[in-house]
Amino acid sequence: MSTNRSRRRRLSSLASLGLIGLPGLWGLWLGRGGTPDPGRLLLLLAALALLRALAWRVYAVAQDRLLRPDLRAPLPVRGVILRALAAFAVLLFSGGPVALFAASALGLGGLYLLLRRYSFLGELLLALALALAVPLGFAAGGGALSSKSAWLGYTAATLWASAVLMQHAALHLPAHIKLGVKSIAMLFGRADRWIIALLQLLALGAFALLGELEQSGIFMHIALAASLALVLYQQTLMAGASEKGNYRAWLNNLWLGLALLCGIAFPYLCACPPP
Repeated sequence: MSTNRSRRRRLSSLASLGLIGLPGLWGLWLGRGGTPDPGRLLLLLAALALLRALAWRVYAVAQDRLLRPDLRAPLPVRGVILRALAAFAVLLFSGGPVALFAASALGLGGLYLLLRRYSFLGELLLALALALAVPLGFAAGGGALSSKSAWLGYTAATLWASAVLMQHAALHLPAHIKLGVKSIAMLFGRADRWIIALLQLLALGAFALLGELEQSGIFMHIALAASLALVLYQQTLMAGASEKGNYRAWLNNLWLGLALLCGIAFPYLCACPPP
């Protein structure tokens, strides 16, 4: 039993890292307008991993302090500060705009933690924060932030992240009820899987527009077809409303995000752009 819990914890950690890492990679490829050099890629991955570690720690502290105020454990201020300094030290190597987007994302994430007792729409605020990884990666790749691709990518990532976070909220609904916090899954009830499907289809529509703008050609078409198949597969997993099915559907978003990354990156990796 403990082995299963440990495996699930590792998978959940990987999924949460993918939730912030994949939009960052989408943005990096779009901002570079080609295959990024290994140095920029490693720097961005390190920064996103540090940001994820920082956000995870802050979330754990908030879970204890804001949701269970009866606890009197000392605040791990030193650990939070060290993680923040490490993350922003790495980000500053990529330029000021990159660090600014990271700070904005953390600010929105903090606001989400404060408001989740009072609003059913907290996950949408968190989705806006997570999607900032796209313009962050775009700036790290050297792209101009006035580009339509940067903000169309941000819109697509917001829709994708909203669906993923709604799945996560449905998965943890009993725990949220016990802790007395609100989530978007409570707002829609049994209709949540249809809202998730709508958000995913809107995200794929935004990616289709992005593919046309970037002239990704057949690669984006294949990625969208694979992504649509994954969306339908997730619906079958969620149909029974079982914890196992919802968990597998949530994890499946890693494959969906990777498929979309392939649609963006393959035209450059294969060195065969459309005519």
